Amino acid sequence: MEYDIIVIGGSANGAQAALSAVKQGVSVAVIEEHPSIGMPEHCSGLFSYWGLHEIDNMPPDDIIFNNKIYGSRIIAPNGKVLTVRKDKIHAIVCDRAAYDAYTMKKALDAGITLYQPYRAVTAVREDDRVNITIRSKDEELQISARMIISAEGIRATIANQLGLQGPPKNEFVNAAQFYMYGLNNMDPELVEVYQYQKYAEDFFAWVIPMDKYSAKVGLGTKKKYASKQLENMIKEHPVLRERCEGAEIRRRTAGRIPTTGPVKRTYADNLLLTGDVAGQTKPTTGGGVILGGMAAQIAGTVAADAIKQNNTSARFLKRYQKQWKKKMSRNLKMMRLVRKYMNVLSDKEIDTLFSKMDSKGILDDIEKYGHVDDQATIVKKFMFTWKLYPFYLRTSGRLLKSIFTQ
Repeated sequence: MEYDIIVIGGSANGAQAALSAVKQGVSVAVIEEHPSIGMPEHCSGLFSYWGLHEIDNMPPDDIIFNNKIYGSRIIAPNGKVLTVRKDKIHAIVCDRAAYDAYTMKKALDAGITLYQPYRAVTAVREDDRVNITIRSKDEELQISARMIISAEGIRATIANQLGLQGPPKNEFVNAAQFYMYGLNNMDPELVEVYQYQKYAEDFFAWVIPMDKYSAKVGLGTKKKYASKQLENMIKEHPVLRERCEGAEIRRRTAGRIPTTGPVKRTYADNLLLTGDVAGQTKPTTGGGVILGGMAAQIAGTVAADAIKQNNTSARFLKRYQKQWKKKMSRNLKMMRLVRKYMNVLSDKEIDTLFSKMDSKGILDDIEKYGHVDDQATIVKKFMFTWKLYPFYLRTSGRLLKSIFTQ
């Protein structure tokens, strides 16, 4: 069973890469280890309209929970709330597993072959092809291709065997998310973001409304047992406790998120990395569907070009890294800087920062320039916001460390 391209991983990014490639007239197979596309679910399903249009993958109405997210309420450890609301609808909340399945169906309709549930276990280069051993519960198969696109997530098994490394595992964030029903006094048009190092160390917690009374409530932390940390935060944080009092948890999900930014190299002979395995997730929020989707589309196109031009060398495939970096490298670097800086601030310092930000000029800037997927503009704006300089000076050592260790 020979193909031009094999994609490892059938989530949204893998499906995007496969779809982009098969549209170029090459044969494509996708290897997905789980019985259901999109499961287990690892993502909140909060996507900006801008991002969905950018990757041309707006989900159908029947898998959208909430299509009217205007902004956010950003909440300090002491309970202080900063509200940022845009004039226009900014984002949607959807069923993430269904979104992955919808994207894969588009790829299947375009002509890809799907092996499911099969896990890719070994990869060996031989005569300008890569032979892949895939395994299900009942059988083992051998398939091969001239090009491999790894969209396998943080495990990076095939990427490692073919000479590339995924994000460093010691810097992953552990995440837990509860589907909660019967929430109190919630604005369904605003996401809630909770900064609280005590429980959400090196990340944050969130409430993403599906409607007026239900939401995805989650937390990321470098500590172990994220689910337990979330339970404790729900009990103790003054705002989150009131929001969740009496609510029912109907489903729990968990995962690990790379927040280190992109890996150094995303191409090798016969191989491209895309999505989480390439570190193409936002260091500030951990989101990877939009930026990862952009990179996946580039990967699919470049891989198809390599087949057509009969050149699958690293020298040829280097253009993939040049193209995705041109599109998002500056944005990712800015987000990495913010993440590193926020990670070193104590809860008391975050309370102080929020009090400094609570002025009309700064909130106006956030509403005008803030963007869930393109955060570089607002970060640059904050760098030159003089009202924040007294705070920057007090934390200057750690701020400089964040800048110079990028």
